[in-house]
Amino acid sequence: MDYYKILEINRDASASDVAKAYNKLSLKWHPKLSKLDHNTTYHHFCLISEAYEVLSDPIKRTFYDKYGEEKLKEGFFANGNLKGGYSFAGNPEEIFEKFFGTSNPFAQLIDTNGSENHGTLFSHAFGGQNFPGIPGPQDLEIQVECTLHELYNGCAKTVSYQRQILNKDGITTRQITETKEIKIDRGIETGQKIVYKELGNEAAGFKSSDLIFLIKETPHPTFKRKGNDLLYIAKVKLANAIAADPIQIVTLDNRKLQVPVDQIISPKYVKMIENEGMPIFQQDEVKDFGKPYTFGNLYIRFDIQFPEDLTESQKNRIKDILLEGQQ
Repeated sequence: MDYYKILEINRDASASDVAKAYNKLSLKWHPKLSKLDHNTTYHHFCLISEAYEVLSDPIKRTFYDKYGEEKLKEGFFANGNLKGGYSFAGNPEEIFEKFFGTSNPFAQLIDTNGSENHGTLFSHAFGGQNFPGIPGPQDLEIQVECTLHELYNGCAKTVSYQRQILNKDGITTRQITETKEIKIDRGIETGQKIVYKELGNEAAGFKSSDLIFLIKETPHPTFKRKGNDLLYIAKVKLANAIAADPIQIVTLDNRKLQVPVDQIISPKYVKMIENEGMPIFQQDEVKDFGKPYTFGNLYIRFDIQFPEDLTESQKNRIKDILLEGQQ
């Protein structure tokens, strides 16, 4: 007897595939649902139940795959159990009830042609992912913190996370820890997502959910990002502000940028440097491959540092100079 052929699946079918096949065929050949004569229907119902009972059990399936049905029913093994051999108990109704949680086939509301548009509380794990109120596994969303330096230059990050996977029975689940190296492209922003389709959580009867890495920028001590632009707060002494001395900024890619200042720096003064902001994220890697990055702008605001202590003589000299400049 070819159990795989009975369930209409391949020999490399997963445990979930076995469960799905039984779900479909047990309803098709259930005596209360089939329109064929009772003897034919019940014969097929028993065959399907026997095939499922063997292939859903990892030990029985392994032995069957290696030695076949005849040896399986003769029995052997010792420490691996089985011993006296397998024998179908002729209890397809019991197997059906254990699988679905009810003996009533009309409670299932599943299309016998394998449609996945229906399902119930008992059957959703084997085909009811579109049934109202019964959600599939949630997308697995992992927050990935990145420094502004990493977002400017691009990098690779190794991220550890937990996800839900199916056990060998194709029904129950467990949590495992996995790691994945992800590429952080230049210019990617907080809130952007890196999506790996169907690599998230698993649940019986559903496609795996998506694995999503959500980018979160961590604060930088001197730069602040505004879209594709950067804001830099330059601390300058009062004397340098009045003298309009040039300033030097160490950029996010570690260049020393000399910035000329063409007027006296006031608290409201803002200096804009074109193309010194963030690299603009390239959405299409194939289309944009080899193209140079474009950049936003750098805006410099000034935090003027006043002297903490002056003598009366110094105060008067500064006052006279400033008043003279206003005449």
